[in-house]
Amino acid sequence: MHKIILPAKPEHLATINRFLEEEVPAEFSGRLNGVMLAVEELLMNIFHYAYSPEADGLAQIDCRLAYLDGQAYFYVHLCDWGRPYNPFAEAPAPDLHVRLEDRPIGGLGLYLVKKFATHYVYSRYADTNDVELFFAAG
Repeated sequence: MHKIILPAKPEHLATINRFLEEEVPAEFSGRLNGVMLAVEELLMNIFHYAYSPEADGLAQIDCRLAYLDGQAYFYVHLCDWGRPYNPFAEAPAPDLHVRLEDRPIGGLGLYLVKKFATHYVYSRYADTNDVELFFAAG
């Protein structure tokens, strides 16, 4: 398993994207943009909600090829040591029937995470927020 631990700050997104580009296996290369978008959305939640503004928190990303019920997935695990925050439970579902110009800014990020990731899991374990994403080849 390969991992990267960085300060929980938006200026590190380019480093994280390079890490993902290097780690995505060839058979999942068609999913790279979706993986990067999903990871970025979840990291932005960590950057903005996990730690208080004056705290210097960390974000960890690790990934590997994983098999779930015999099927191969690209697995991404995001971890932070901030306050408890389940992004999947706390984000309201967007109203996709509202015209784009009438929608409030934001609200589509987690919807897209759920669309790009085949499976997603949140857990709170030993003072960490853990989000696991599984991406099918395609």
